[in-house]
Amino acid sequence: MTEIKLDKGQIKKEIIIFLIITFAATYLLDLIVYLFIGAKTTANSSIWGITGIAHMLFPATAAIICMVYYKTIPLSRETKIVFTFFLAFVIMFFFEGYFHPLLGNTSSLPLNLPLVSTIIAVLGLLAVIILNIKKKWRNELVISKLFVGKNLKYYIVVPLIYFIILFVSLILNYITGLGVPAKEFNLNLFLSTFISLLIVGALLLWPAVFGEEYGWRVFLQDRLFPLFGGYKGVLLLGIIWGIWHSGTILLGNNYPGQPILGNIAMILGTIVMGIIFSYTVLKTESVWIAVILHLITDMTQTPSELYIATSIDPVFSFGSGIYGSVLMAIFAIILLKSNVWKIENIKGKQIKNR
Repeated sequence: MTEIKLDKGQIKKEIIIFLIITFAATYLLDLIVYLFIGAKTTANSSIWGITGIAHMLFPATAAIICMVYYKTIPLSRETKIVFTFFLAFVIMFFFEGYFHPLLGNTSSLPLNLPLVSTIIAVLGLLAVIILNIKKKWRNELVISKLFVGKNLKYYIVVPLIYFIILFVSLILNYITGLGVPAKEFNLNLFLSTFISLLIVGALLLWPAVFGEEYGWRVFLQDRLFPLFGGYKGVLLLGIIWGIWHSGTILLGNNYPGQPILGNIAMILGTIVMGIIFSYTVLKTESVWIAVILHLITDMTQTPSELYIATSIDPVFSFGSGIYGSVLMAIFAIILLKSNVWKIENIKGKQIKNR
């Protein structure tokens, strides 16, 4: 394999175009939905739920557009297969989510999603698994970081530690009186619901989580880190990721009634999570570890609110609040001591080509 170094001008150009597409699409969608149905309420929560998933699809879509247009790296047949399933999901999800589900919804499953979109998601996941089984095909996914990755122990160790910290953080909401469960405090029901949601989410919602993580943790990370180094790069990436949520927070989502403090809490959270997610991608050289961590984060929300605690004040709380980010920051700070952040060890500083 030969190595191709991108010049800084090219990197900056790709970053700017990627951010313009991602932010413009996200904020425009928020504006359109807001103008049609207003801020989020109980009556229109399903549309805002669809919009939340739609947001997640934009970063990877923008990344793919940039990769195809600029031809920075050659896209192998195997990479194109994965991207095709993802883009097919994007198109179908927007049609079914905002217009009409072609074959109804998955109402019998823990996640109520458009059926045809979920079929595409399942087929896409099967394609990813199959393409990673055969060595020849798997090797063709390395350059795009779509292969299963290296240092596979991180797939067990980091998600386990991450979940334990998150779990403790959620319980602290209940212990400290910062939240009360919507139904009852029941850890058995929390764990069983979480596990079922995690499995179903991995099958049906992986394109949404992939949509964020491939855009942030692969495309943007591989361009920010060569310019700014690991430490400044991961900080900047976390800030950008947080600001990207600003539109929906200003419209009353995530932290209702607290647009300023809510954005501060979000940016703090994305910086901390971003360090952990980026660390695992640098260690494994694969996007899928970040997809798993993101799924764990998202799939804990509903069962924790039902069976552990719904935060009284979403900003000043554990879990997704500021106190939760501070607790998780302990883990992030430990990871920052790794040599993986040094510029000479960052694989993203060079794009390898066959």
